[in-house]
Amino acid sequence: MNNEKFLSICIPSYNRPNELLRLLNSIDALDEKKIEVVIREDNAPKRSEVRHVVDEFRRNTKYTVIYIENEDNFGYDRNIRNVAESATGKWVLFMGDDDVFIKGSLDKYIDFLKHHKSLGYILRRYRSEDFSGKEEEFRYSDRHVFLRPGEKAIIEFFRRSVFISGFTFQKKYFKDYDCFDYDGTLLFQLYIQACICLKYPSAYCDIPITKRIEGGVPFFGKSESEKDLYDSGKNTIQNSINFLGQVKVIAESFDVKNNTNVTKDIMKSYSKYSYGYLIEHREEGAKIFNRYAKELKKIGLGDSFYFDIYYYALLILGKKRCQKLIRMLKIIYKKTPRL
Repeated sequence: MNNEKFLSICIPSYNRPNELLRLLNSIDALDEKKIEVVIREDNAPKRSEVRHVVDEFRRNTKYTVIYIENEDNFGYDRNIRNVAESATGKWVLFMGDDDVFIKGSLDKYIDFLKHHKSLGYILRRYRSEDFSGKEEEFRYSDRHVFLRPGEKAIIEFFRRSVFISGFTFQKKYFKDYDCFDYDGTLLFQLYIQACICLKYPSAYCDIPITKRIEGGVPFFGKSESEKDLYDSGKNTIQNSINFLGQVKVIAESFDVKNNTNVTKDIMKSYSKYSYGYLIEHREEGAKIFNRYAKELKKIGLGDSFYFDIYYYALLILGKKRCQKLIRMLKIIYKKTPRL
């Protein structure tokens, strides 16, 4: 009997027992013997509560559950490396501990993976739910898209791979789990994506798999590796500026390591689709919003006329009207318009 796991659902956990329970209860794949759930708890204050949630889930599920407690607070980047390295499945799928799977999506996604065995990295389609319960689709094409290995694939998927939930790769295609270069950036997954897409085929899967639930407390900045860049528990302008600045740092470092030339096009992509970053601090007043926009331009996110369109639209119309307009465009196009 073949007991090899096909998919490892890897969850880096920090201080969210209730949200973790919600996520675990959303796992509904039918082939339970081929699925494992791997959780690494990162030495948070609510460790005992997380442990209790995992123990209860393990007692009531047929999925294999691997639960590991870190001896120290390693931080986000090291923890996602460690949780992936602890996985035994052919495929690794990351999930943020405060997000969920869309009902009935996992079996469809697993079927997609089974039919495309040569792929190294998969960009997933997902949804986002805001405070009021309104949902927004993040759909990048109206069909599956397959890309050959190389710089084009890196550039195409780099910006879209920031959101961790549903991030999927074939474990054997990534080996650099001992890389500490990007600890504290909160973006190690971009390095994984770039390494794999450079050498192996990749794809966008047009199946809505995960849902981001907005409104949680950001715990980044607790670990020693993150303290210099992030103020924990707050969504500050400086946090956002530092976060986006690390995108360029990783891209430039990757170019140096691999003799590639992706940084310029990656930053151009971020600029063309910078609405999602600009809107983050619009409701903090025009003065703060203006300062934020100027700092983003210094990073390189102002390198397209789209940036100015988003900026003035948000400045004049405000956040809520712009959100309504964007949602309408996505409904009309049935996907995110390609610029």
